[in-house]
Amino acid sequence: MPQPIPSDLHVDKFLTNLSVAFVQDASQFIAGQVFPVVSVTKQSDKYPVFPKGFFWRDLFRPRPLGGAAPLVGYEISEDSYIATEYALAHAIDDRVYANYDDPLDPRRSAVNLLTQQAMIQRDRHFASNFFATGLWDTELQGVSATPGAGEFIQFNESASDPIGLVHLQKDTVHALTGFQPNKIVMGMDVFRVLVNHADVLDRIKYTQFGMTTLQILATLLQVDEILIPGGVYEAAVEGATSDIGLICNPKDMMMVYAAPQPGIEVPSAGYTFAWTGLLAGTAAFGGVISIMREERNHSDIVEMRQAYDMKLVAAELGVFFDDAVA
Repeated sequence: MPQPIPSDLHVDKFLTNLSVAFVQDASQFIAGQVFPVVSVTKQSDKYPVFPKGFFWRDLFRPRPLGGAAPLVGYEISEDSYIATEYALAHAIDDRVYANYDDPLDPRRSAVNLLTQQAMIQRDRHFASNFFATGLWDTELQGVSATPGAGEFIQFNESASDPIGLVHLQKDTVHALTGFQPNKIVMGMDVFRVLVNHADVLDRIKYTQFGMTTLQILATLLQVDEILIPGGVYEAAVEGATSDIGLICNPKDMMMVYAAPQPGIEVPSAGYTFAWTGLLAGTAAFGGVISIMREERNHSDIVEMRQAYDMKLVAAELGVFFDDAVA
């Protein structure tokens, strides 16, 4: 007698409580967490720059009886920003709307697709504008042994002194600028090595049951915050062999002074100028998501736009540690 087979009794369909998508957590991306974001109403403008020497000289003198106080002045130079608008869109055909099953949601997937790529683009711009060699006034090179001028022993070596090195460089920046670096961005390999470094473990062995956290490490290094960039990026074009890797070099480290918030006559190693005046309802980086109808194509278009300029404005307020670990 013929018997039914499983496919006669059940037709496969999507589960309503599970889907698999490699959507990266927003906390892995750091472009908006390091430097202040300045909201601007115009695509480009100038901002004044006060040379620090005019404010730091000691020109007070005794005033002679009946005489006037000596006059002092200062100069102002200028710099500028120009925000570039970036955009990406995804089309959802009416037939997709009419035919999708739970747990799929074409609009949700479109928003995830666009916001993921927006965060990737911003972190890639952060990496090229800040987290790279050849940008900062102080740039140190990690070596395995016998460091020379502008070099230091890599943190994975037993002879290294990462805490002492960071403190020394903080004091050096302070001596030149009057401001101590307050944030560190360290690659994932650097963080992994530091949390297991003998000097670090020895200093925290009586706290938190010997467990190292970002907060404890920041306290040891005497900075307000440590950020670990974890965003990844697919460099291969569609159809080519996959080439996925971290956006920020995991072996590098950067230390900067970042102003708590932008303001008049407030120094900061960098700023992000976000053109929030471009569109109503924009958020940080001038970003906005909109949905529009394309009747001729019988589709909804989900579009994301963002307009910004990431600018290094004070190279003397940062230190870059190239190849901090091997």
